[in-house]
Amino acid sequence: MRRRETGRGEASGALWGANGPGRGEASGALWGANGPGRRRPRRVPSTAMASFAVTFLGCKVSHADAMLARQALLAAGHEEAPEAEAELHVINTCCITGEAEAKSRQAARRSIKAGAQTVYVAGCAVNLNARQFGEIDPKIRPFVGTADDVAVAIAGELGACADLEHDVLARHQRHDAATRTRTRGFVKVQDGCDCHCAYCIIPTVRGAARSRPSSAILTEVQRRVVEGQPEIVMTGISVGDYRDPERGLELGRLMAEVAHVPGVERVRLSSVEVIHVKDSLLEALATEPKICPHLHVPMQSGDDAVLHAMGRHYTVAEYLDHIAALKTAVPHINVTTDVIVGFPTEDEQAFRRTLDAIDAAGISRVHAFSYSPRPGTQASALGDRVTPDTKKERSQRLRAHAEVRSRHHRARKLGETERILIDKLAETQCSGYTADYTRAYLPAHSGVQGDLVEAVCEELHADGIRCRAASYP
Repeated sequence: MRRRETGRGEASGALWGANGPGRGEASGALWGANGPGRRRPRRVPSTAMASFAVTFLGCKVSHADAMLARQALLAAGHEEAPEAEAELHVINTCCITGEAEAKSRQAARRSIKAGAQTVYVAGCAVNLNARQFGEIDPKIRPFVGTADDVAVAIAGELGACADLEHDVLARHQRHDAATRTRTRGFVKVQDGCDCHCAYCIIPTVRGAARSRPSSAILTEVQRRVVEGQPEIVMTGISVGDYRDPERGLELGRLMAEVAHVPGVERVRLSSVEVIHVKDSLLEALATEPKICPHLHVPMQSGDDAVLHAMGRHYTVAEYLDHIAALKTAVPHINVTTDVIVGFPTEDEQAFRRTLDAIDAAGISRVHAFSYSPRPGTQASALGDRVTPDTKKERSQRLRAHAEVRSRHHRARKLGETERILIDKLAETQCSGYTADYTRAYLPAHSGVQGDLVEAVCEELHADGIRCRAASYP
């Protein structure tokens, strides 16, 4: 891949090699090769067009961060390509668990084996410990810092494409062609977290909670609509903490304003803590038809003693009360959750109470995570008391329990008509999601990507429901 090489001391702000920062040294600011201090990458002369592929690990915020790098490279005139063909791979990493961190390193190794000439890595695992990536291979280049600054640094490191540098029309055409295939836009409205749960490393790598101005969010939503993304997913690390620095809007009011942007068909929330399910959010869910009736509300445990040890900010009774109020305000809402299995203070009785709490809350789907100690967190002092076999056995039981609940949720839809946003196409079928985030499968002729299709739910299928378009017999 032809591009301008930079020596140590003139790198593009966040670039680190194998001798870069170690664990705990990256706190979110963009660093230059000579140490901390926010700086813009120096202007890189125009270069030949490079092909690139962007991927991410972890949550929807990681997805949104990866898309910032993608947009910056597209704007610089470079060309997105399949991973097998791309000269440059860009990977946004995750460190929520030890397994996620290991998978991030594996992704970087796979890119090298796949033939990538250069691999740029960024995101939470890199901010936590950049050296672990720089030591894998000289072709792997870690970028430490906030997502906005890293996107600028990556594009600056690669350089602007010579043939597009003065051809604005061609640049926009290339960008539009690359974004037209995406039907769902992930818009980050907030970053950072002030909760400091005992097991969580994210405040260390993401910093304190901070909200994005509503004017910038609404401008991005308008751009997403132009790019052919009728569904907007509002995401953040602690998204319920959102407070507009310009007008003081809370999350619910912001969602309502996003729903009123012309061309927006759906507004979805990625995840929200139960303590942030406020009246303004309930009002928005109950009164704005474009706001999707689905909330992902992490529970983590259904045992008060475990919740206390985790540093969570609610009891089981408080969680259930909030969910009850939510379902009173929005009776048709679908609630999903996260559960951590095998926290050091979890015994069999605590685990069974978690299963009971899932039933009491009427949860339809559970994302199960096996606990792994994260160095630098309060909970790491507790050790890893629950054996791997016990964690595995409890995770299997939890997933089986959750599958029964999922089937009940989906079965209640049989015979009903739902609006489905088609996001995947195959030779024999297409698929998408209902407003309440239930996967639906339709015959291939039912619509094209980005269509909102009225469909009748006919039978349970795989992880969703098999449907037929209402206009077809």
